[in-house]
Amino acid sequence: MILWFSLFACLLASLYMPVLGQQVLKRRVIFIDLALAQVAAVGYAIGLATDGSGILYASIITTAVIFVIAAIPDDTNLPKEGIMGALYALAVSLGMMVLASLPHAEGQMMGLMFGSMLGVNENELMVLASSGLVAVILMRQHNMDTYIGRVLFYSSLAIAVVPAIYTIGVVLVFALLVMPSLAVWNMYIGKTYLAILVASLASICGVLFSNYFDYPPSSSVIVFLSIIALISRLFIYLKTRKFQMLIK
Repeated sequence: MILWFSLFACLLASLYMPVLGQQVLKRRVIFIDLALAQVAAVGYAIGLATDGSGILYASIITTAVIFVIAAIPDDTNLPKEGIMGALYALAVSLGMMVLASLPHAEGQMMGLMFGSMLGVNENELMVLASSGLVAVILMRQHNMDTYIGRVLFYSSLAIAVVPAIYTIGVVLVFALLVMPSLAVWNMYIGKTYLAILVASLASICGVLFSNYFDYPPSSSVIVFLSIIALISRLFIYLKTRKFQMLIK
């Protein structure tokens, strides 16, 4: 039986993660999505450890972090990638420390990293769809030259990331943000649609492969995403080279 809900979850994320990912690559803050995902994971871990709401804790902690990192000007002399990488390392360490106090820490860690795609339900699909729509709308309003604009930029990422990590996991969220956008990098026409196509095709292939060969769906999607992104990147490169040779 095909894992329809898992497939729908991946396809929903594939519709908006690549759109947000293009802005992340353009702004050269590649670690921010991974850092925010891991910060949200810390919130989930605290919720698990305290028998509270993981989403509530994740939202509160992620919101606080957004207001802090938005204070960093877009034209700062500090390497933003280094700051985001340090934030990611700190969040990973804190999350592991919190989860280490739980009786089944290893399983909880794997759940946060790779999600719970086998247990996706209708409500989670609705949350994915609505959060993605809100995130894309907010992303269109951002202006990195102002504090409020940076808050909107980081908030749009957080709104997309926080619900998604519970469903499809930190690693797949990061892959869907980055890999499709890398596949179409430097394209000028239709790159958003092609990035969505790359992500959607990988989601279909990955979930079907997982279903028939009994592999983890999240990991399978990432493997196919890597393969399809690499093929797309190579095809675009060859087409560009051919065009350059023709105009010479």
